[in-house]
Amino acid sequence: MCHKRFYNVFKQLFVISLLLFISACKPVSEKGSASIAIALVPQCIDSQSQCEVSTELASFSIKFSQYQLADNVKTELPFTIELIKLPQIKTQDNVQENSQQSTEENTTKISAYLEGKDMFMGKVPVFFQQTGKNNIYLAQSLLASCSEEQMIWRLWVTAEVGEQTQTFFVDFNSQRL
Repeated sequence: MCHKRFYNVFKQLFVISLLLFISACKPVSEKGSASIAIALVPQCIDSQSQCEVSTELASFSIKFSQYQLADNVKTELPFTIELIKLPQIKTQDNVQENSQQSTEENTTKISAYLEGKDMFMGKVPVFFQQTGKNNIYLAQSLLASCSEEQMIWRLWVTAEVGEQTQTFFVDFNSQRL
């Protein structure tokens, strides 16, 4: 008798708990989804040392995108790096040089890694993949959290255009969540 009564009380508590748990769930609103899409547009952030880098080989634009991205990349959240090889501006001097260069030089190979500028956090490999457009490369990465509230990271990029290689870097801040 006692077991039957205990079983009925337990069953009622279970049903009530389940109903409370289900009623606490809220569906994702369409407004929330729209703000995520807007936040994921690649942008040059204020903490970057430079947004465009000109080398002897080519010029590059580097932008970041991340949910909640403002001025700093947030640690422990995935983010995207967009690298664009900018078209060369033709001058009278390099028109003749460019006409003699092979089409092979249009092919660009990008390799990169991230490291702490002032604090060693290891080398984080960054794997750029070329998009459908020839000169746009995208990479996804993630930064480890540091004991400091903010940290400066350095993105090292090596671009191989034809048979020539150029290495450059861009510094940017991260903020601990």
